[in-house]
Amino acid sequence: MDQETVRAAFQVTINGKPYCESEDITAMTMVVEELRRGGSSRISLHVAAGQAPLQGLAANFAIGDEILIRIIDADDIELTGLAGCSFCGREAQDVSSLVHGPSAAICDGCVTGMGGALGNGSPLPLGASIREEPEWACGFCANKPGTIPGVVVRNGAAVCSECLRTCVDILADRPGR
Repeated sequence: MDQETVRAAFQVTINGKPYCESEDITAMTMVVEELRRGGSSRISLHVAAGQAPLQGLAANFAIGDEILIRIIDADDIELTGLAGCSFCGREAQDVSSLVHGPSAAICDGCVTGMGGALGNGSPLPLGASIREEPEWACGFCANKPGTIPGVVVRNGAAVCSECLRTCVDILADRPGR
């Protein structure tokens, strides 16, 4: 009987929602950090695949959140990754860095532009607006206005201010920055 070789892969699910499937995950870290603002803490999950640097998967976990890491057959991986920035539309090969969330990805240029607008009051990038309607949800943490002050929206994608700050931190921690 011929024994078939099975390639293993990892599947990460957070609160029942798939976040990452990859057969080349090389590192996974969970970071708990104390925030200066309000004396609270933030918990973030980061994953590296192959030679790529750590990517932020999610932040701001709370008591009761569930993170499930499963080993699966690599042939069962669904290719659902985002190919570029959800906010400006540039492809992955046209940007320096991308931070992926479950339903959005943001490039370093959009992080800088939107972060600057929220941080120092400079104008938002062309086509971006701050929305407070509850039908908008952050593409990274899935929180909606009402539970958060609002989201920055551009090109049909949304990010809350806390996730945008997390993206700034993730990009600042990358080598070469």
